[in-house]
Amino acid sequence: MKTFTHPDGIFEMKIPLDWVYKNEIAGYKNKSPFSFELLENNCGAFQISVYHKSEKKINPTLPRHDYNTDKLKFVRNQLPDPEFQMLLWATVAGDYFFMAKYISQPNEENKEQIRKELTKVTESLSTLMCLSEDRRPYAIGFDRYEKFCASLAASFDIKTKAYKSLCFVQFIIICANQIDAYLRLCIVLKYQIIENTLLFKVEYLHQKENDKPMMEKKVYDKAKNMGIINSEQNDLLYKLYNLRNKVVHRYIITDIKTIELLNLGLEYETLSEEIRRILSEIEKEQFDKKVGYFQSRHPDKMEESSIVNQLYAMVNEKHFYSEYKREIYNNYPNKSHKA
Repeated sequence: MKTFTHPDGIFEMKIPLDWVYKNEIAGYKNKSPFSFELLENNCGAFQISVYHKSEKKINPTLPRHDYNTDKLKFVRNQLPDPEFQMLLWATVAGDYFFMAKYISQPNEENKEQIRKELTKVTESLSTLMCLSEDRRPYAIGFDRYEKFCASLAASFDIKTKAYKSLCFVQFIIICANQIDAYLRLCIVLKYQIIENTLLFKVEYLHQKENDKPMMEKKVYDKAKNMGIINSEQNDLLYKLYNLRNKVVHRYIITDIKTIELLNLGLEYETLSEEIRRILSEIEKEQFDKKVGYFQSRHPDKMEESSIVNQLYAMVNEKHFYSEYKREIYNNYPNKSHKA
């Protein structure tokens, strides 16, 4: 299973690997109800809503629970409807009222699949945990870090396709994206070491729709000032940045040749690998010093099937595109299986 975290860290819940979060994909806001469906062959929808006691009056007869506890008790009901089956679950944790729904349209063909989905609903609800305010920044940080890493992983699918198709411009743009991502990861992990904390500098990992963008050059300079990269690497980043902008914005009005794009792509890829190795050393530094995200997990020994499957599921959700879909394996073959 993978973790869904409320955008404000109010609750966490484990959801099946083959479910996808539908609010963003369907164009809805990231607020209640939070909706989930199967990525393929969908037969129903699971939704969960949460309301503070100031937003919605809480029924005093509902089961009540403390913050930071799971395995909550729910009151279950079914709404009468001649066409749809709508099952409801309700409970209270801390100062919040939770209501979950599973909506389906059963028939002879899908009734067994719906039965299996309802088993998943029960398993997911058993992991629901309403978080106290002091734990929410940690939950948000971990969620944004893991989504960021999944997006980085997904970018390799696009880069590989660009490489095989000789799409030089796309290859260059993805390489630049990956360098920016590696440096942002270096910065947030380095901060964890310096400040001896599990908290993430989320502003480096996530840009909301209305946030002021943090430009690449600012990231380059921050990495240099923190001693992550040296002056020579910083100068090369600036040089490649200017050449990339020339390619993207002025390919037609300049005399740049297509063959030059190949050489630029090779320069970008070489520097990207240099910075990836720097990131790897910072991850190991965290493990050695027992601080930060990697304090209890060696970065070179994270190929257990559950971790790989979670990554595959998150990459599938990032793409939401059948061409790049990966199968989720119950028994991940660590040695032989190739992504």
